[in-house]
Amino acid sequence: MTKAELIDRIARSRDLPPDISKKLIGQILGLAFDELASYFARVRVTRSSSPRFAFPHFGTFTKKRRSARRGVNPRTLEPIQIEACDTIHFQVSRELREAMNPGRSTEGEVAEPAPPKAAKKKVAKKKVKAKKASAGAASRGVATGPGRRRLTPRDDEAELGAPLEHALFDPDPGVELPASPMQRVKGRRRSRSRGTG
Repeated sequence: MTKAELIDRIARSRDLPPDISKKLIGQILGLAFDELASYFARVRVTRSSSPRFAFPHFGTFTKKRRSARRGVNPRTLEPIQIEACDTIHFQVSRELREAMNPGRSTEGEVAEPAPPKAAKKKVAKKKVKAKKASAGAASRGVATGPGRRRLTPRDDEAELGAPLEHALFDPDPGVELPASPMQRVKGRRRSRSRGTG
């Protein structure tokens, strides 16, 4: 939404008197945002307090100090030093969050706490056990993953029913095709050229 669109929406509101023009609404909005900008530019962030502007049912703007840090230039990938600066942080109000997400109600709900570190270790142990089990299955000839596929001949009974298979692929249902042995497909070998020098 642009400033002109915001002015137009406010002007169409039925809560305003009819004699207020778009020009006057634009001046009021300009004054309000100029005052906010000068307030945040004028006040200083201290250790004990941060300047803030709270608008009910919308959110809170807070001035914060970002310390100096190291970064990377994305074009050249060279490390650079980023200077300390002041910035504005916005935190949305509960009413606006509920209006944006109508299906989720935050009243009465308690956020689930993060799982303890012991639970994370149990999950990691389960992953290791699953990896070992899949490696054992691969050694027995069972297909376990995209990188460790092994082909085994199919059973005729396990495939689709014979009438359906013949109806789809064979124009003459009375003629059976000979079974073809399955072969493992190997990847292309890369040849290393040995240069002199």
